[in-house]
Amino acid sequence: MASDRPDILVAIDLGTTYTGVAWARPQQKEVLQSPIQIIHNWPGSSTKNEQKVHTCLIYNDDDSLSSWGYQCEDDDVGFSPSEKKQKREFFKIFLDRQTLVDAHRQGIHQAPESVAAAQTLVSDYLREIYAHVRATVELHTGIERVGWRELAVEFLFSVPTTWRSQEVVNAFKRCIADAGFGAEGARHTAAVDLTESEAAAVGTIKNSTVAFRAGDIFLSVDAGGGTTDFALMQVVEAREPFPRLSQINQVDGIGIGSTLIDRAFVSLINNRISQFPDLVERLPPDCAERLARSERFRTTKHKFGEGVYQSTCYKLPLDGVPFDLTHPGAQIQGGRIVLSREEIQSLFDPHVESIMRKIYQQLDWMQANNVNQAISYMILSGGLGSSKYVRDRIQSEMMITPHPNAHQVKVLQTPNPQLVVVKGLLLDRLQKLESPTPVIINRIARASYGVVCKTRYNPAIHFDEDIRTDPYDGEQYAIGQIDWIIRKGDSINTSAPIISRFNKKVDPKDSNRTWDSIIVISGLDRDLLPSNTRQQGAKQLCVVKSDLTGVSHSDMVKKRKARRLLIQGKKFYECMFEVRAIVAAAELRFELWFAGQRFSGNHEPIKITWDSEGMLVEA
Repeated sequence: MASDRPDILVAIDLGTTYTGVAWARPQQKEVLQSPIQIIHNWPGSSTKNEQKVHTCLIYNDDDSLSSWGYQCEDDDVGFSPSEKKQKREFFKIFLDRQTLVDAHRQGIHQAPESVAAAQTLVSDYLREIYAHVRATVELHTGIERVGWRELAVEFLFSVPTTWRSQEVVNAFKRCIADAGFGAEGARHTAAVDLTESEAAAVGTIKNSTVAFRAGDIFLSVDAGGGTTDFALMQVVEAREPFPRLSQINQVDGIGIGSTLIDRAFVSLINNRISQFPDLVERLPPDCAERLARSERFRTTKHKFGEGVYQSTCYKLPLDGVPFDLTHPGAQIQGGRIVLSREEIQSLFDPHVESIMRKIYQQLDWMQANNVNQAISYMILSGGLGSSKYVRDRIQSEMMITPHPNAHQVKVLQTPNPQLVVVKGLLLDRLQKLESPTPVIINRIARASYGVVCKTRYNPAIHFDEDIRTDPYDGEQYAIGQIDWIIRKGDSINTSAPIISRFNKKVDPKDSNRTWDSIIVISGLDRDLLPSNTRQQGAKQLCVVKSDLTGVSHSDMVKKRKARRLLIQGKKFYECMFEVRAIVAAAELRFELWFAGQRFSGNHEPIKITWDSEGMLVEA
């Protein structure tokens, strides 16, 4: 219905190095023609008209925020002895506990001291994004502040495919809420619905110059600042305006991105100049870091591999260095450091090789699982994916070492590769508003999920288990059994919830209407899953409390206890309800249904208590 449509859709692609935002105003008619507006009026960007904003913060000595985004470029970090400002970058990736542990082990000084500290950084940054988005939408739509609060506004977020635990997704959702997304108006909502690889796949099929046909298989490779995400997709329906995709394999990702190129570049420069103590004294202490942030290096990195930018050497001006400084040993000429083509290439090659290994893993999986069809296209997106050198290297590798499932694959770059994720988020939601089917009609489960339950006792199956007699029906039941509602590798219909039905027996004198359901998770292969909670291999993920307060006995089914000898059985009631799990790409949501309708009442019908250990299980 038109009244159910949001007034404003906002998509946010929080990146490790740069963040993109786009928005649209769905109309009652021709929703899919709603123009997508890219926010590019970022504070501090001058006349650059940047399509994305730097994911960066600078704090004052008292921990107050000094600047964010492009404003950081003009903030005097380290220049004033009286002000001890601190620059923070790359903080998004440290929401993942294991990434943070690895960074501490490697001695990366920019890593925050804890996940909680990383959450503070993400929340502070997103708070600035929210304020700017609100001001921009108000400016371009003519609505006033009070109008913004009254509108129905949906905020759409994606997460890296490498975020596999519920813990990191929940941490990110807390950051989103802390920043104000979904909180300022009664009809404001914020959701995490797609992984970055899925959003990139949607952006590819909905906004591509490629003439896809039904049955085509393509591999989406979204290589950004901190991660590279992979999605193996098959085109189910190519007809516009409602294309449909089906996941063939689980979405996957690796911690490879352009930030590693920057880090390798800093090491290369530091290793070179550290050999000459006399030179070190004449250079700024953060010479290499400044060079990595310079416009010249960014251009060299982005244009490397393009024909018009080919050169045997590249000369990069050193910030804060006299123009007449020359040092033959360190290859510095007139205040510029000289790097060979081979040195620049060496920054890319290890990461391209890691991406290639992951690509071949996807292809090997297809072969092992009897997917006889070859992929037609490999679509690159993201900042690193926009590199011509990366594209040419991948295409060359696929020709030198052909694979049976990719013998004639075309390696292409999506239009506007750095915006494909944020556009994919919007295009997916716009299609859902107009069509009964989303773009991605199914996804492959990356873990198994089950409900702890009781089952009728069977001595042949329930050997040495906890057996109890039900006081109402007199039957014996095995306690602590697991009903696996989703198994790893299952194809999940994205339009249909997973339904668990419950039948609770209620004494007429009992006014309680709340019941707990225990959800467990396992990363084991589907054939190795435990059948009960006493066996190893499953962790409690959360407790779902269903609150049916307000339901009377007249809404239930009247029953009687089992008759014993000449004693008439006492009456009791059966309360039948459903807990529906909505399995999104990166999270699990629940709804309570009673008598065929979603239950609301005058209270929160579903409360989730997450388990600290279960949230760490990769899914």
